[in-house]
Amino acid sequence: MALEPEQLSNKVEESIKSAQETCDDDPVSGECVAAWDEVEELSAAASHARDRKKESDPLEDYGKDNPETDVCRTYDN
Repeated sequence: MALEPEQLSNKVEESIKSAQETCDDDPVSGECVAAWDEVEELSAAASHARDRKKESDPLEDYGKDNPETDVCRTYDN
């Protein structure tokens, strides 16, 4: 199940806080590097999710959920 961009943004914020806490004691530790890598990966995922959401057609999405409505009806010639 894919997360919504808003959910991913929240996870990015949480991972930033976690990375800052992890790096407080030893900013050059492997754990610190791994924590910031996680931030980077989540940030990229959130960006890609926002891009996918922008590319979707709202009417097409509505039609998938409500195929019986007049505006979403399709006809074969």
